[in-house]
Amino acid sequence: MATKTQKQTIQRKARQMKAKTVKAVSNAGKQAKRVQVTLGDLIAAAFDTVGGEARKVARVVSSTDMTLATGKHIVFVG
Repeated sequence: MATKTQKQTIQRKARQMKAKTVKAVSNAGKQAKRVQVTLGDLIAAAFDTVGGEARKVARVVSSTDMTLATGKHIVFVG
């Protein structure tokens, strides 16, 4: 059985963890700063990230994450 001091330490750590979790959750709902970016900028950034392979760039730019981030669905043809 834990002593009174150990119980107090555990409770304090639990409160600290709960405070950190609440802060993280509240910050997660905030929107990021809006920036105007061209399609060319997105493609250039994807090439820099992926390493120059056109198929991988098309997959990254057409991904659902990119659709959520930009609010537009980008489709590559060809």
